Amino acid sequence: MRAIISFSFFVVLAFVIGALLAYPLKLLLDPVFDLAFRKYLNYATLISGVITCFIYLQINNLLSFNAFGFSGKYNKFLMNLFNGFLYGIAIMLIIEIILFILKIHELDSYRGLWIFSNISFLSKALLAGLLIALIEELIFRGAFFSGLYKKTSASVTILFTSFVYAAVHFVRYPDLITDTGIGWLTGIKMMPDAFRRFHEWAIMDYFLTLFIFGILLGLLRLKHKNIAACIGTHAGIVVLIKIADYFTNRTNSGDFDYLVSPYNSTYGWISFYIILLFTIFYFIKLKNKNNNY
Repeated sequence: MRAIISFSFFVVLAFVIGALLAYPLKLLLDPVFDLAFRKYLNYATLISGVITCFIYLQINNLLSFNAFGFSGKYNKFLMNLFNGFLYGIAIMLIIEIILFILKIHELDSYRGLWIFSNISFLSKALLAGLLIALIEELIFRGAFFSGLYKKTSASVTILFTSFVYAAVHFVRYPDLITDTGIGWLTGIKMMPDAFRRFHEWAIMDYFLTLFIFGILLGLLRLKHKNIAACIGTHAGIVVLIKIADYFTNRTNSGDFDYLVSPYNSTYGWISFYIILLFTIFYFIKLKNKNNNY
């Protein structure tokens, strides 16, 4: 229980530090980017998450590359990353095919499908997918996984990190009213409203999809003892989602539209059950392998 409380404290701390960092980040980057303050809050929270991981591991006497999930031979790490990427692509491809069959998605007639005319977008999607996967896996299946696994069982570690991983995706800072004064404590004042979605039952299918995906990534972490396959699988899914969002539209008029979340054009009950099947299959495979030793 103490390990769970300690873990939860550092999750909360990451949001508090992020809220405090948002204002200096805005002062630093505004001359170049001039973004909405909520975006600075999101970026500051990511930075804070990485900082908090260092503190968390240091306090638990675990601060090392291994604890962040970077272990094993370099060539094997890259191979696991690549295989994981193909694994993530395969999962999302199945989901996307089902969405097309059920007429939930349709091709955007205004988008050209010729690959060379979209090379810039595809490059950005790949880079964004890898960056998102790297940061999130470094935090959840890297540092937080290592710290919690040191003091609890594998099942508790996977379930709790997956729960928090799913939950943080629903923290959404609102846009500020025009001409609102922004200062050091603005982010702190916005925090209560950022958690407004948690009382809405409509997020359940989206939440469960992220939760079961977190469990699958946790199993990958447990098997490979590093985050290479986690990064690859995560990146593959993010990249294909971005490609699907770019080249397709949600119809919002089919008989099966309820199977996709109102908060996301891809995630919902369909994605939950598909990822659940992959997770069950991988769990059985991992369990059988362990029983053979």
